Amino acid sequence: MNIIMEVGGMMLGLVLVTLAFLADISSGLVIQSTWSHIRLKSLPPARIDARLGGHLVLECAVSGSPAPQVSWYKDDMFVSHRNWEIEEDTSSMGVTVARLRINCITEKDVGAYECRARAGEKEVSSLTKVSVVNNEVPHTQCVLTGRPEITTWKETLLVEEGDTAVLPCTVQESSLDYRITWTNMDGKDAADSHKFHVNDNGDLLIKDISFAEMGRYTCTVSGIGGTQSIHSFVYPLSKERNSLN
Repeated sequence: MNIIMEVGGMMLGLVLVTLAFLADISSGLVIQSTWSHIRLKSLPPARIDARLGGHLVLECAVSGSPAPQVSWYKDDMFVSHRNWEIEEDTSSMGVTVARLRINCITEKDVGAYECRARAGEKEVSSLTKVSVVNNEVPHTQCVLTGRPEITTWKETLLVEEGDTAVLPCTVQESSLDYRITWTNMDGKDAADSHKFHVNDNGDLLIKDISFAEMGRYTCTVSGIGGTQSIHSFVYPLSKERNSLN
């Protein structure tokens, strides 16, 4: 697939990142609802010794087609993110990130944490065993900031023009009193258009997507204890070009 475009500045950098992803995910860029591909892209270590009373963040990124659904499990019990019963658009490719934050670690947090991902009929997983060790600083008090934590998002998403792009921005269930906003590359409200809509669960929908909507979108979650942001890059593919590859 040949991509010819004239871009500049930040947009060029974002396009280069996207093209690097395209080269990484497949040698032939074709979105097909009958073809599934999935690959673990980045993972936490296989074993982690967490300090008592401390904090731990587990994060994994998975690439695939369709854009993967990713969740964390502890000792085979679902602990985070999205319900796999929710159907994803099969005409897509992308990288999905799942993050699990464990605060004020105690002995009950010891266990096997598994990152599970699914794209179409393909599934992959990776295991991280977490142990707890004594804190070097005795009588350490764990302080919770109350900052909301984003747990699931799509780092990169490719969809065919005319489809609806869905960008998740899932917040950890323990977070309270937060507000989700989406902005475009110009820093403007991304939902300020008839083509854009933010669902109650924080997902940004881009309807009837065209090449004009290509770019980076930022989800910011604001709460009493602070804010957190993630970025998602969307790349619409021409249906004609996609069908010829």
